[in-house]
Amino acid sequence: MQRGSLRRALALAFKRTHRGPLRRVVLYEKPGCGLCAETFRSLSRLALEMPIEIVRVDVEREPTLFERYALRIPVVAANGRELDAAGVAEHALRDFVAA
Repeated sequence: MQRGSLRRALALAFKRTHRGPLRRVVLYEKPGCGLCAETFRSLSRLALEMPIEIVRVDVEREPTLFERYALRIPVVAANGRELDAAGVAEHALRDFVAA
């Protein structure tokens, strides 16, 4: 690799390295849910912009979670708040996670 290419690669890596505290975002979902998959893709794109850790929770594995979230999934939880994320635009999801 040439010296200029290495510098550009390091500059790009530095630019994409998140600064600040890592925020934990929980996605309550279940297998086979298209809206859940769409929400996860949106969160993954947001993770490129801001320092977030996405924790995926399958509500079908625990009866209490299933009872609470079965009709609401996908649900995104961050900073002690919850958002019913079905059909939510990515910019609204960004605002929710950032707040």
